[in-house]
Amino acid sequence: MDSLVLDEIVARYGDMLSDLDTIAYTVTLPDFGVLSIRDAVRRLGADLTLLQGPDELPRSTGSISLHQVGDGIVTLDWVNPGGDRMEMTERLAGQGFRHWYVSFDIEGNTSMYARYGQAEGFLHHPEPDLMSFTEWADHLGPLSPYTDFLASGYDSEDAEARVDILAACLAVVELESGVRLDRALMDDSPCSALPMPL
Repeated sequence: MDSLVLDEIVARYGDMLSDLDTIAYTVTLPDFGVLSIRDAVRRLGADLTLLQGPDELPRSTGSISLHQVGDGIVTLDWVNPGGDRMEMTERLAGQGFRHWYVSFDIEGNTSMYARYGQAEGFLHHPEPDLMSFTEWADHLGPLSPYTDFLASGYDSEDAEARVDILAACLAVVELESGVRLDRALMDDSPCSALPMPL
């Protein structure tokens, strides 16, 4: 993992997200074949008739957008993320898929979840999950190669955080998935919308 590449990606996300209030962002890639928007809607347990296509504006308030990106699906949700909405998008994960979830809420909390088949990993910021006899980094699972990098997003007794944790999480998703969250994807990419909650 090249630290210069990471620094460059983090700087780009830091600039882009400086005025962001909330976001919930997922990337789901199949190990083989293509995960289409219609397939994703089925995995979410939603009725396909609820899906609004790119030309069916205005979209429902509180809907998530689904973007076909290569062989996989990106979802974007601009409502203050909650556990019920995360649980819903987790239905996209599972055997035969790699799935990433990153959220940032109006109170400044950042969460990241990754699932590669059955292997899971997660982190929470500003307070990492603390369980008896377990370090927060032990919960990173498939994200473990990024432990030192992600640790630099937390304040410690000795130093302040060196990297914005939301930008760091998005950088990890980009490096792992090859999918870049950018203004073109957020603002200009054709997408379908699915009303929430289901």
